[in-house]
Amino acid sequence: MMILFIVPPYPNRVKEYLVLPSLEICILSQNLKNDGHDVKLIDMKIGALDLNDLYGVLPRITPDIVLIDDDPRTHCNSIKIVNILDEVYGKRIDIALRGEIASFIPEKVMRRNPRLDYVIRYDDDFAFINIIEAKKGNVEFSSIKNIGFRNGNDYIITKRMFNEYALDSLPMPDRKIYDISKYLLRDSETIVRSSRGCPSNCLFCIKSKYSKFSLFSMSRFCDEIEQLLDFGFTSFFFSDDTFAFSDRRLLEFAEEVERRNLKIKWTSNIRVKDISEFKIKLMKELGAYRVFIGIETANEDSSRIIGKNLYYNEILEKTSILHNYAMEFHASFILGNPGDTEKDIELTIDLVKSINPTLVTFNLLKVYPGLDLYEHPEKYGIIIGDEYWFEKDTWSQQVVASTKDLSVASLEKWSKRCLFEFIRI
Repeated sequence: MMILFIVPPYPNRVKEYLVLPSLEICILSQNLKNDGHDVKLIDMKIGALDLNDLYGVLPRITPDIVLIDDDPRTHCNSIKIVNILDEVYGKRIDIALRGEIASFIPEKVMRRNPRLDYVIRYDDDFAFINIIEAKKGNVEFSSIKNIGFRNGNDYIITKRMFNEYALDSLPMPDRKIYDISKYLLRDSETIVRSSRGCPSNCLFCIKSKYSKFSLFSMSRFCDEIEQLLDFGFTSFFFSDDTFAFSDRRLLEFAEEVERRNLKIKWTSNIRVKDISEFKIKLMKELGAYRVFIGIETANEDSSRIIGKNLYYNEILEKTSILHNYAMEFHASFILGNPGDTEKDIELTIDLVKSINPTLVTFNLLKVYPGLDLYEHPEKYGIIIGDEYWFEKDTWSQQVVASTKDLSVASLEKWSKRCLFEFIRI
């Protein structure tokens, strides 16, 4: 079969996000090619394509099925692409959607997008391939876990099943499905990942609900790094939700780096609680130049509510370790945490000045489907103006969730103040 992947663009107002390949799509592509399928990709992000450009590109391709690689930030465009595909191809093709929104509210997604034939739920690496097998009559659609599919005028959502296969059993990602030359031209740093999921369970984070925590071996991880070095990349973003979550894991990485004599620069996410002199010293020796830490709030009670469980003095102590080893760090905060007040935002601003990060970002709280915050906002004093905020391209300019203590107007005010307060950083 001829399979077409489409990576939707961000809304026009959103230009600041990193443009990185989807490793899930790369693995899926290689699985499909191993089964003898023809696979093509329209990467609208790196190609700087807008939705109207599809009318010129699609007629030159004749797919059997199209898979849209969705995420909450691009969902507003993904659902528009579904309709464009219907305009161009009619009923000659099937249309599938994967990603967080389709995973957590598949019934609503299929009901609100009647031209959508399938949804792929969670990080299942084989559900889409099984759909293709069902289309060929080899299996029953109802037997495939982690999908939704049309059944006449209705739809069926199958049971969720966590992946039981070892991540190392997956093929090396087919990164060449992307235009590597365009990514190299944009940035010499690229994405690579040694795990899926996160050992934490933060209230606001959809990722920990999307994938169970599981690991690639460090040998496999470094195989990917060496392949990317051959492609011409010189720096790497280890996109694990938390890379150095244990001393043992970091030492395994150090052994592979030494054995292969890897000379690399890299950055990664790390939990504040995982920061130690041992880890930061070793990470610097291994080529790390920056870490990303999610602090979110200076209010200890709010930190406990959202699952960060950080103490004010603990944040000062851990970030001082980063400064002592000249480790750059990007600190992230959320405006609109349950329990925060305007006074707490002022305290958070004072905290940022005390820890002096290399970079700082203040993100308005986004309440995603799949989170308890979304399903039961009243428990946390959250007010959601529009439960389908992610379907509209205005989400990047609006407060989508306020609280009983922080109104929409208040959050808009503080968002602007925080931007201008730290624009120098």
